[in-house]
Amino acid sequence: MDRGGSLLSQRLLDVLEHLLQLPAGDLKATLSHVSDVIARASGADKVDAFLYDAPRDSLVAVGSSTQPLSMLQRQYGLDVLPLSNGGRAVQVFKSGETFLSGSADEDAEELPGIRHVLKVKSNLGVPLDVGGERRGMMMVASLQAEFFTAEDARFMETVARWVGVVAHRGQLAEQISRNAAEQGRRAGAEELITVLAHDLRNYISPLNMRLDVLRLRAQREDRADELRDLELLGRSIGRLAELVSDILDVSRLDQGVFHIQPQAIELGALVRDIVGAFGSAQHAIQVTVQQGDDIRVAGDPARLRQCLENVVANAIQKSPASAAIDIFVRREEREDRIRCAVVEVIDEGPGIPPGELPYLFERYRTGRAGQGGLGLGLYIAKRIAAVHGGDLTADSRPGKGARFTLTLPLER
Repeated sequence: MDRGGSLLSQRLLDVLEHLLQLPAGDLKATLSHVSDVIARASGADKVDAFLYDAPRDSLVAVGSSTQPLSMLQRQYGLDVLPLSNGGRAVQVFKSGETFLSGSADEDAEELPGIRHVLKVKSNLGVPLDVGGERRGMMMVASLQAEFFTAEDARFMETVARWVGVVAHRGQLAEQISRNAAEQGRRAGAEELITVLAHDLRNYISPLNMRLDVLRLRAQREDRADELRDLELLGRSIGRLAELVSDILDVSRLDQGVFHIQPQAIELGALVRDIVGAFGSAQHAIQVTVQQGDDIRVAGDPARLRQCLENVVANAIQKSPASAAIDIFVRREEREDRIRCAVVEVIDEGPGIPPGELPYLFERYRTGRAGQGGLGLGLYIAKRIAAVHGGDLTADSRPGKGARFTLTLPLER
């Protein structure tokens, strides 16, 4: 190997040129190409790009040069290095420091498989950072003793930084591809659900009409048992109608055709009316409205009712039997001096797990927010708040219940 400083610079430029020409394909292919480029530039017998695999707690040679020594390494399973086994590759990964040896075959801290099976005599390892964090390391090996020098170490340290950039580019390309595929699947599924909802809606009206006929007949003939059964059936059809309505609302929101007809609304009266409709012997719902003038907002009464009903229904569904639910309605002046109306719904349920909280208002989330349906209630509620120029947020401590806060601009 040429040890001249000018030739070292030329080697770096050659490697950089090859790295810049690599396509942003999948990560494994990218690192394999990189390993081949480095092997040609360094004259090494084997180059590996190891990445840490957390489930196996091991370094895995995601990319390796296409050389006989690399094939032998895979044959004996030395392309997967458990951290618990130690060895120089693990040492470099853990310490983040470069390692250079010209007598690996005499190194008691090197893995026996490296010394006796692969018969490596010189190795050079450098840490590999991808996207600003330690992700693995690169190991360059030779069957010749004292093959690498301090200049080679500097060469590899520089190249490893470039490889980290290339690997990050490969990861981003994979992520973009996965996201595109996921978005395509999701769009197809949502379109199918929307079409299904339209078709179901066409069947619900005839069902209700037939149900009314049967109910009138049962009333005339005083068949109490049938009336009770028809009442339960009517409730089931009503829940189906609500589900279909939610699905169609999501479609309207996505398409930008979710229209509202704003008018002046006294928020305290609307909340009390909603709570009256939710009257339950199991849950005491306490409404507290701030003293003073009426708290008025400009909004669509039907849509704001839908928003608050979803939030209150969620609180009832998640609260234990006989647990109280508190609702507070008040005025508030924010830091930007904008006055707004606030509705807080506080339950005494199990709370929202911290991992679920950031995704609580996403569609089709059926965790804590789910009510046995598709997980659309809170998603629609938040979007209704946004359409009115407000917001719906949640905070919680596990085991301490949850608080949902609806904020709306006051009527001007």
